[in-house]
Amino acid sequence: MNRVKIFLLFLIVSLKFYGQNDCKDFVTVCGNNNLSDLTAQGAGLIKDFKDITRCKIPEVSSLWLKVNIQKGGTLGFTLTPESSDLGIDFDFYVFGPNVSCDNLGDPIRYTFTNPQLAKQSTNITGMSSIASESFEGLGVQQDCKDIGTNGDGFVQWLTTQDNESYFIVICRYSGDSKFSVTWNGSAKLYEPPTFKTPDPGFILNSEKCDTDSVDDNATLFDLTQKIDAVVQNQPDITITYHTNANDAILGENPIMHPEAFRNTSLKQKIYIRLTNSITKCFTTADFSISLNNYKLQFPTTTFDVCDDSSDGNDNNGKSKFYLKDITETFFPNKKDLNIKYYLTQADAENNLNELTEFFYNTIPAQQFIYAKASDSFYCPTIRKITLNVNPLPAKTSATLRQCDSSKNGSGLVLFNLDQANSELTLENPNMVTHFFLNKNDAENNTNAIAPDFYNTTNPQTLYASITNSITKCSTVGTLTLKTNPVSIIEHTLNPVCDDDGIEDGLHLFDLSDTGIVTSNLQTVKYYSSEKDALLEKDAIENIKAYQNRIPYNQDVYARVEENNNCLEIHKINLEVNKLPSIETAGFTNVCEGSSSYYAHLESGITENSIASNFSYEWTKDGIQIPNQILPTLDVNETGIYTVTVKNKFNCSKTRTIEVTTSNKATITKIDITDLTINDSNKITVIVTGKGEYEYALDNPNGPFQDSNTFENVPAGIYEVYINDKKNCGTIHKTVAVIGAPKFFTPNNDGHNDYWNIEGLNTDVYKKAVIFIYDRYGKLIKQIHPSDLGWDGTFTGNPLPSDDYWYTLKLEDNREAKGHFSLKR
Repeated sequence: MNRVKIFLLFLIVSLKFYGQNDCKDFVTVCGNNNLSDLTAQGAGLIKDFKDITRCKIPEVSSLWLKVNIQKGGTLGFTLTPESSDLGIDFDFYVFGPNVSCDNLGDPIRYTFTNPQLAKQSTNITGMSSIASESFEGLGVQQDCKDIGTNGDGFVQWLTTQDNESYFIVICRYSGDSKFSVTWNGSAKLYEPPTFKTPDPGFILNSEKCDTDSVDDNATLFDLTQKIDAVVQNQPDITITYHTNANDAILGENPIMHPEAFRNTSLKQKIYIRLTNSITKCFTTADFSISLNNYKLQFPTTTFDVCDDSSDGNDNNGKSKFYLKDITETFFPNKKDLNIKYYLTQADAENNLNELTEFFYNTIPAQQFIYAKASDSFYCPTIRKITLNVNPLPAKTSATLRQCDSSKNGSGLVLFNLDQANSELTLENPNMVTHFFLNKNDAENNTNAIAPDFYNTTNPQTLYASITNSITKCSTVGTLTLKTNPVSIIEHTLNPVCDDDGIEDGLHLFDLSDTGIVTSNLQTVKYYSSEKDALLEKDAIENIKAYQNRIPYNQDVYARVEENNNCLEIHKINLEVNKLPSIETAGFTNVCEGSSSYYAHLESGITENSIASNFSYEWTKDGIQIPNQILPTLDVNETGIYTVTVKNKFNCSKTRTIEVTTSNKATITKIDITDLTINDSNKITVIVTGKGEYEYALDNPNGPFQDSNTFENVPAGIYEVYINDKKNCGTIHKTVAVIGAPKFFTPNNDGHNDYWNIEGLNTDVYKKAVIFIYDRYGKLIKQIHPSDLGWDGTFTGNPLPSDDYWYTLKLEDNREAKGHFSLKR
C-alpha cells in the first residue's frame, strides 16, 4: 500500500483542541497517512447512532474519521495507545459503504473487547488480514452481562471498491491515553492537496509598516500576493484563509477579502486551507503577518530660530529655516537617517511637494511643517514639526563713568562692565551680556573681554552682545566708558581698643560715623578695597557693624555716585589698638597668725616693655586702694585684689589675684600598721589645717610626697615631717614601726648574731617582754626589747637551725605573735 509521509498538523490540532466527536465534524483521511498524537474526547453533541447492539452500547469519547477510496482493495488499520496500561480500552465502529451521517445504518465492523476482561497481553486494536470475524467483544454467551470478555481486539479488514467511502468512529471506553493509527491493506485513498514548498509559511510570511494616515498599529495586507509560489496551479483546488486553526480545519468562516485584510494584532497568525473540490481532501498550513511598529522617536518636534531681519525689518516674526539644521538638531548622530519635509501631512503621506534646502516661513512667529523619517530599521514616521521664530532682544546703549583717583590723571582706570547690565538688558533677568572691543567680534561672539576692564582711551566705546538665555537670540548694543578725575578724600575714624573679648586686632566699626555728605540723587557704598570700590564688587552690607579684615589697621573705601556714574572716592582709616599683654589671673596666700608674712602681688605684664610705660590702679574687694600706682603690691590680708593696667593708647586690661590664708598643719593622729608578715608596714598621718600639705620621712628637706601614707616601711624609729605648700611652715613627730626579723645567723661574724624586736621605743615600752619557744612550744628564752637579744643558745648550748616562735607582750596588754628562723 502506498504510504505518503505527510504529518497532518491540522488533524492533531483539531483533535487536541476541538474534538471531532460528531459525525458531521468528521476528519477526512487522505493519502493513507499514518496518524499520531490523537485524542478521543467527549461523546459529541449529536447522538449519531443508537442501539448498535442489543446491549445498547453508547457513543463515548469519540473521534470520527471518513475514508474515501480512490482505488479499491483491502483496508485495515492498527490503533496503538501511547500507554500500554491494560486499563485503557479503545473500541471502534465502521459504517458503510457510501452512507451519510443522517443514515449510517448498522455497523459493518466493531469490537468491544476489554483488554483486562479478555485477559489480553496488549491493549492494541484494529482491523487485520488474519482476523476472521466482523464483530467481537459481546461475551462468550453473547450476554450483555459479559461484554468485553472475549476477543483479541482485532476484526477482519474490509474489501473495498473504487470510489467507496466509510465512516470509522473510535471510542475510548475507559482509561486516558493518546493514540496513533497505522493504515494497511491494498486500497488507495485520495491524495490531499499539497504545498509545493516544505515550509509555505516561509514564503507567505509578510511584514509591513503602518503607513496609513491613522496611527493605530493596523494596516491592510494582501494575503494572496504570494500564493502562486506555494500552490502552483494545482487543479480543482479551492483556497480559503482563516483567522484560527479550527475554522481552517472545518472550512468555516473564511476571510471574505483576503486581498485587503486589516490585521488585529502586531503579529498575527493566518491559516490557509487547500481543499480538493472533488475529493474533499484538504491540507492546511499557517503563516504570519507582522506589523513593524518600530517607529522613529523624535526627541523633540520643535525647532527655534531667531528673527533674522533679512528683509531689513527687525522682529517681523520671519526667518529662514535650513532643513539640514533641523535634521542635525533632532538627530545629530544618525548619519544614515533619511528625513524629508513637507508643508502638509497629505504631501508627506503621498511623497508630494517635498521641501528642499530651506524654508522661509510665511506665517509670522510660528508655522508647522511635516517631517517624514525612515531608515533601514524604522518604518517611515511622520511628525508635525513646530517652527518658532523668536524675537531679538532690544538694541540698547549705556554709559559708565568711572573715577580716576590716580596722581597722573591719565583717565585709564579699571571698570566693571557688568555695572551696565541693568541698563543694557532693560532689567530683564533672562538677558545675558558679553562685551567685545569691536562690533564684528560681538556679532560673531568671538574674543569676548572680561568684565574687569581697563579702558585704553578716554572715552572708549565697547560693544555688548545681549542674549536671551531662553531663546539664545542676540542683539549688539554699545557701551561708552568715560573717566572723571577725582582726588581721594581721606578720613580717620576714632581708634578703638581691641576689647571685644578676642584680642585678634579685629573690631566692629560704624562706617556711617565718617560723615560723608550726599544729595538726594547720590548714593554712597562702602568697600573693603579701592579695587572693589572701582569695580563696585562686594559692597559692605552692614556699615553700622563692619569688622575690619586686616588686623589692627585697615583702609576701607566709599564710592559716591549718581545715576551709576562715579563722583567721589573716600578712603577711611580703621585702627584697632592692642591691649596691655598681662596674665589676667593670679593666686597666692598669707599665713594665719603671722602678721609679718606678706604676699607679693605683681601686675603680670608679659610683653617686652618697661613698667613705666603703663599706669596701674589697685583695688581690694572692689574698693580702690589709694596711692597705689606701682606695678607691685605687698599684702598680709586675704581678699580679691585687682590691678588695672593701662597702656599709652589708653587701652586697659585687668588682672585679678585671689589672696587666701594658710597655716601649719596640726597632727590629729598617726596610724601605724606594723609587725606584718610580709613587711607591708605603713604609716598614715592624719592632719588638719587650712593649707595644702606634703609629707616626708626622716628629712625636713624632703623629698616630699602629696600622699599622707607611707607604704612598705621597714621596722624602725622615724621622724615624720608635714610641710605647708604655701610656705607657712613645717611640723614633725617621731614614730616607731615595730618589726620582727625573719631570721638571724648567730655565727659570731658580727652580722645578725642576735635576734630581737626592732623599732620598739624602749622608753615607752620599757616593761615589754618577749618569749621565745621552739617548734614544740617549749620556752627557750625570755628577753626585753632593751636587751642585746637572743644568741641562739639554750643553757649555754647552741641550738640547731630551725624555726622558732615568739610572743611579744606590751604594757598596754597588746600582744603580738610570730615566728623566725635560726640559720647556722
